[in-house]
Amino acid sequence: MRSQDTQERPDVAVVMAARAGDRQASEQLIRDCLPLVYNIVGRALDGHSDVDDVVQETMMRVLDGLPGLEQPARFRSWLVAITVRQIRDRWRRRRTWHTAESLEENAHETDVQADFSDLAILRLALSGQRREAVEATRWLEDEEREVLALWWMESAGELTRGELSAACGLTPQHAAVRIQRVKERLETARTVVRAVTASPRCPDLAAVLASWDGRPSGLWRKRLARHVRDCPQCLLSSSDLIPAEGLLAGLALVPVPVGLAGLVLARALGAGSAGATVGAGTHTVSGSRTARTIGKLAAKPAVTAAAGAVTLAAAGVAWYTVTGSHEPAPRAAVAAPLSPAASPVPPLPRTSASRTPTPTPTPTPTPTSAPATTAEARVSGRHALRSVDNPGDYVSQSGRLGILGQVGATSSAATRQAATFTFVPGLADPRCYSLRDSTGRYVRHYAFRIRLDTDDGSVLFQKDATFCPRSGSTAGSVSLESYNYPGRYLRHRDNLQLWLDSFESTAAHRASRSFVLVAPWI
Repeated sequence: MRSQDTQERPDVAVVMAARAGDRQASEQLIRDCLPLVYNIVGRALDGHSDVDDVVQETMMRVLDGLPGLEQPARFRSWLVAITVRQIRDRWRRRRTWHTAESLEENAHETDVQADFSDLAILRLALSGQRREAVEATRWLEDEEREVLALWWMESAGELTRGELSAACGLTPQHAAVRIQRVKERLETARTVVRAVTASPRCPDLAAVLASWDGRPSGLWRKRLARHVRDCPQCLLSSSDLIPAEGLLAGLALVPVPVGLAGLVLARALGAGSAGATVGAGTHTVSGSRTARTIGKLAAKPAVTAAAGAVTLAAAGVAWYTVTGSHEPAPRAAVAAPLSPAASPVPPLPRTSASRTPTPTPTPTPTPTSAPATTAEARVSGRHALRSVDNPGDYVSQSGRLGILGQVGATSSAATRQAATFTFVPGLADPRCYSLRDSTGRYVRHYAFRIRLDTDDGSVLFQKDATFCPRSGSTAGSVSLESYNYPGRYLRHRDNLQLWLDSFESTAAHRASRSFVLVAPWI
């Protein structure tokens, strides 16, 4: 079975024409191959910021090596083999660079793009067990993700087993053994995901997770899997899991960002061809940093950019212009906000201007910019954030992780202190806010989990720790939108963990990301 939006396999005649230097055939070849290469690289690197670079370099090597391809009928296997080599080369270089690069440079390289698992969930609107299967890939090791990426494409109908084994330089029998091992580890990771996200969570598992930093990894998969195997409650929760092959069959490919497609065509074929692709004027791409910047910005769902390389598609611009910050109109007031102390604190002012269309054109916003601050008074100092849909619970912390905790007048001083934060001008943009606890740590997101960390001075940290106020679900309430991931909000899930979740236009979802700003507990 082939995926629903699969690209047709390149015709041998097209490969031969491109090998002979036909420009139109080369462009068609790129269009046909790019989705496959992008999905393999994205899954193997787990959406690292190097993904766009590796995709571009892979396509360049394919076109450069095409004249030497002796068997055009084996183009597909040859293409995937080059892709795998580029992935491995990037792993080796990253391990070498890791100790040499400065903190600021590392922050620059990793602050733009979400991991590929989350992009797949968002762009393909995955839910249920398909979503869990994608989330489980975060718990695999690098080498396991490489095999997984190829097997995923085979299960989706994009590769044959022969193409897969030839690309890896393995016999079909050896390839089958490696795939079986990765499938077993993926299934184990799925049981871990199910156990970790269960509500209520197994009490014994909660004790095991006490020292977990919230980052999925192969090491923690092994630790948690030992508990799941021996725990009747956790095993029962994963008893209905469908085999991964059934979930992946027919699953669409994650769409290639428009900007990346334009960059590849511009770099490979020149500005003229790319211009026809992205629907706007172009210039020749010069400099890897410029290419990286525009390509990565294009992967963001609400971005438009043109930094001297390729102008993104007009459709992308219109998307952000129409949707803005995804916020519906404020709902009518239902009740006056309550406060744990005698005097309530005024709600956070909105920092965004009105979205009402005007006859005159306005500049298109970027995801890391906030509109001009309104004339309303800004909030500063110490406050607490009370949940709208759980009125007795407040934004709080457990160790380094953000939670929604129950706090009252009789709670301990430590409990009340954990639910009190100091609001300061946003570290990345003073028009927004950053929240600091009594120890100096900031509320930030990491892998979309809300946690508290000390400011390391990096650009990435500053963006992760900056939130912009938006209208909440009730009068006087506020939602906190991520500065560097527009459309994602600080929200509590059913298990009362705090996450950075994407926008959903349901009453329950709006309430779970809405809070009332009240006086501090201590």
